[in-house]
Amino acid sequence: HPEQMRSSGYRVFTELLRANMRHAGALRIDHVMALERLYVIPKGAPPREGAYLAYPFADLVGILALESVRRRCLVIGEDLGTVPHGFRERAAAASILSYRVLRFERDAHRFFGPNEYPRLAVAVCGNHDLPTLRGWWQGADLTLEHEHGVLSVDDLEAARERRDADRRALLELLHREELLPFWVADPSYEELFGAVHALLGRTRALLVLAQLDDALRELMPVNVPSTPRYPNWRRRYGKNVEELGNEPLLAAVAAAFGALRVPDGGPSAA
Repeated sequence: HPEQMRSSGYRVFTELLRANMRHAGALRIDHVMALERLYVIPKGAPPREGAYLAYPFADLVGILALESVRRRCLVIGEDLGTVPHGFRERAAAASILSYRVLRFERDAHRFFGPNEYPRLAVAVCGNHDLPTLRGWWQGADLTLEHEHGVLSVDDLEAARERRDADRRALLELLHREELLPFWVADPSYEELFGAVHALLGRTRALLVLAQLDDALRELMPVNVPSTPRYPNWRRRYGKNVEELGNEPLLAAVAAAFGALRVPDGGPSAA
């Protein structure tokens, strides 16, 4: 509870940061908006009877900044979902890196170009709560959500139509950036993976990340929110650790990201 945190001098919060930053160069805070507010639901009540509980943002961010400097640890804030007005600007003022996912960096008509990404950000293709790149491109996630009751038959058809439009919009951007030849309308997975990560590498974002799932061509996601019957967090990789050094897409993305680390303050890659 925020009042208990304040009365204890934020001891537990500080200890939590120190424990996580002790051996890390960067810390990713899931649902970073909880530094400002958290939606809570009384036990046994329906979700609509919940309310936002305010947290002391200035105090928590001040402690976060202090420990970040002390431990020389970057802070990445996962700022997806329902984001309060102005929150991203307040977080940026504290040098918290925004979390920018390619498939969300768009408006109703197009995907944003590399220069439209903020500098103080991490650029990624996806994350643990989203479909893999291969699954998204093939629409496997939509079929999976239908099988688990998340999408009805009608919703599934509409979602597939939207996905077709999304694929076309992404291809338009990749063509415009000359990352795919304009005549390539149905790229191989290797072509798509390379073009997408080259696009991320061109963004203004301070950091660029690649997912092991995507480099290993995984089709099924590791987690599908709102699906109690799906084996969430139990899906194994198709490769053993000893085999990773021979994976061509891993080598390719490492080389591509390395080439994009320009000395004048351009993107960094991991």
